[in-house]
Amino acid sequence: MPAYGVTQRFLIWLEYAGLTDAILPFLLIFTVIFAVFQKTNIFGENKKNMNVMVALFMSLLTVVPHVMGRYPANADPVLIMNQALPNISVLVVAIIMGLLLIGIFGGRASWIGGTFSGVIALLAFVSILYFFGSAAGWWNNIHGNWWSSDVTVAIIVILIFALVIWFITKEESTAQQTGALTNIMDEVGNFFKGGK
Repeated sequence: MPAYGVTQRFLIWLEYAGLTDAILPFLLIFTVIFAVFQKTNIFGENKKNMNVMVALFMSLLTVVPHVMGRYPANADPVLIMNQALPNISVLVVAIIMGLLLIGIFGGRASWIGGTFSGVIALLAFVSILYFFGSAAGWWNNIHGNWWSSDVTVAIIVILIFALVIWFITKEESTAQQTGALTNIMDEVGNFFKGGK
């Protein structure tokens, strides 16, 4: 048996105590629900206590059945989150690395707030939907055994590098773009900017 350091033993103890099985999912669900309630003021202005209580109940109602083993197979939200979030973290890191590469080569993020930001938001939404769907087993019948997490990571890396190369080598164009696709992308961009 390998000799573990203090930090490794502490993390192993936390894992046995339910860190990734109960504590982190509870904190994540609670934080997200509480932030949504605070932002949207569903229960009214200055209702922090109400927001805390409802977020607490919703996160407990999600995590406790998981700990008790009451969810049916392929329908456990905690297991789905634990499988999907590492892939989403890889996607976020890849996007940040792409932005760093653009900054290193002197590019400016002039597309922020424009149509292109809507396209990026749409692609991010589709990626997140794919990762959570994969963790839930929704896509099992669509692709065969050839698809794996390595293929997903390779596609993400290729897309990020293609985006960086396009951004660096594109020519500045002042001509007004027209067409149905441009109008659709403008609407998507406006949607993610707040519907101006």
